[in-house]
Amino acid sequence: MRRIAVHLERLGATVKVLTTQPLPPDGWDQARAVRPDVVHAFHAVKAGVIARAIAQALSVPLVVTLTGTDIHGDWSDPQHRAAMEAVLGDAAAVVVFAPEVRGEVAALLPTVAPKVVVIPQGVWLPPQEPWEVRRHAGVPPEAPVLLLPANIRKVKRPSLAVNGVARLRQRGVDAHLLLAGAVLEADEWQRVHSCLQRCAWIHYLGAVPSERMAAVYRAADIVLNTSAHEGGMANALLEAMALGRPILAADVPGNRSLVQDGVTGLLFCDAEELAEKAWRLLTDEELRRRMTQAAHEWVRQHCDPMQEARRYWQVYTRVLTRCP
Repeated sequence: MRRIAVHLERLGATVKVLTTQPLPPDGWDQARAVRPDVVHAFHAVKAGVIARAIAQALSVPLVVTLTGTDIHGDWSDPQHRAAMEAVLGDAAAVVVFAPEVRGEVAALLPTVAPKVVVIPQGVWLPPQEPWEVRRHAGVPPEAPVLLLPANIRKVKRPSLAVNGVARLRQRGVDAHLLLAGAVLEADEWQRVHSCLQRCAWIHYLGAVPSERMAAVYRAADIVLNTSAHEGGMANALLEAMALGRPILAADVPGNRSLVQDGVTGLLFCDAEELAEKAWRLLTDEELRRRMTQAAHEWVRQHCDPMQEARRYWQVYTRVLTRCP
């Protein structure tokens, strides 16, 4: 969201970012003071419910970007379904990151399908700060590092990363697992914390500011994605690809739209396959070189943040033109 705001401002837009989890006590006053032309929610439930109310109160169009856990949430839960139907039903436009997600929306909510627009994510990091990540985490200088850049929650499946690296270590590799992300679910953190206490080869960096993420990626030999599902384009994978780091991602629909197996990265189904393909990446220098070059070029061609902002600008212009 910060990336999009920065580049929209470069196009001449005035952008006000309002946190909704939770909404500040003066959140409504902030929204009224801005007098927006458009209200844009990132996540149909966590942000969309409040954004819908604000848009209705101010009589302005609502745009919703689906980020993954909203469209892949529990549709058997009446509250989740009702929120999705209400927010997306009232939205003037719905943005997804990949054509595959547009198909999912059409299957779940056919009446919303005509409003869906595909806008691939851009890649951008703010000016970076130096950080000696391995020294900070206590990782031996020569040890292979697998990085999982993800907030601590069940859908990100950190236990799959732990089990996969454990199997890699059984092959005689002194591999270490680096976790970077905020704790969002206490139950999942308890499981991760238990692993940290048992295994000296697992290291937790906590929530890392965007200004330090390049150093974190560069400290890794492999960047992991172990998610149960993705909304189409995992931002951490895009950043890793842009920085020339090899990626190893769970074989789920959202990742398949981004990672071409054997070309821009490798996909895996379970912990054993994670270990097997991590071994390949660590021991096959030519494979690593070829894939990182292909991934970097793919990001360069498809993930320009200014182009992303221009596409959002076009969406805003279109919904404003339709409004009375």
